[in-house]
Amino acid sequence: MPNSRNSKKLLVLFIDGIGLAKKSENNPISRLFENETDGFGLQLVSSPKEFGNSILCPVDAKLNIKGEPQSATGQTTIFTGINAAEFLGYHLPAFPNEELVELILEKSIMKALKNRGISVTSANMYSEKFFEDRKDAIKNRFPVSTLTIEASEAEFRMSKEYKEGKAVFADITNELIRNRGYDIDIISPEEAGKRMRPILDDFDFVFFEYFMTDYFGHKKKHREVENCVDILNGFVSSIVEDLKLEHESILIISDHGNAEDLTTGGHTYNPVPGLLISKIDSARKRISQCLSLSDIYQFILDYYEDLSY
Repeated sequence: MPNSRNSKKLLVLFIDGIGLAKKSENNPISRLFENETDGFGLQLVSSPKEFGNSILCPVDAKLNIKGEPQSATGQTTIFTGINAAEFLGYHLPAFPNEELVELILEKSIMKALKNRGISVTSANMYSEKFFEDRKDAIKNRFPVSTLTIEASEAEFRMSKEYKEGKAVFADITNELIRNRGYDIDIISPEEAGKRMRPILDDFDFVFFEYFMTDYFGHKKKHREVENCVDILNGFVSSIVEDLKLEHESILIISDHGNAEDLTTGGHTYNPVPGLLISKIDSARKRISQCLSLSDIYQFILDYYEDLSY
């Protein structure tokens, strides 16, 4: 694996299905990231709100197209910088179609960064079965995240990297993969967070995807979503403890709302959080200019430049 040559590092945590809404009994995620937002958490804001070590921005996920925001188009927009809903003319759920696959393989943010000399990786652990189950499918069954990694030719982290303490499974604590029959220990969110430090030591850009919030949001499982909140809070706080905030940052972004409103099992029209945990003034100023999911791509590219805004 390449060694990082860049002192400026960015960890992007993509958390599926979290939007910004007012505190209520139907919004179990409003206390997400309270430690990183001076107790404010994830609440609806009309404009960027600054905290000591972070800034929370409302980011539009509707993408100028009627209908509920969806995963394939929302995620493609984040990781290509192209408004995928406008590109197709509609919001596309689940997996990207042929047109979007082509777009991702050409425009992948990880590919673009790598072409600029930025070392890139995903922290997610994959299993051999994940690829075996999908390789012979007639239609694409790989999510945007996997295609984004593939386009950059970055190596996928497997059980070998996990055993070395340099990978995290998608649900963070390994309960999901244990239930699938894998002999892997359950770990705490805090322990999982500590695994990010050696990965950040080796790479300039690190990506991690968490989807359990969207999964349980669709099922309207209040208790399970609250458990997701506890896991994510422990995970992120543990990462931040080891972060050098003067030149290392975390960007938390989502593709659409869902888990912030458990009165419905569908996606919402709420803005999603663009939460930047960082002390870099130029980066904080730049994220405040991100009004739509289509702005996130350029923010990531600009992060590695000497910004003057």
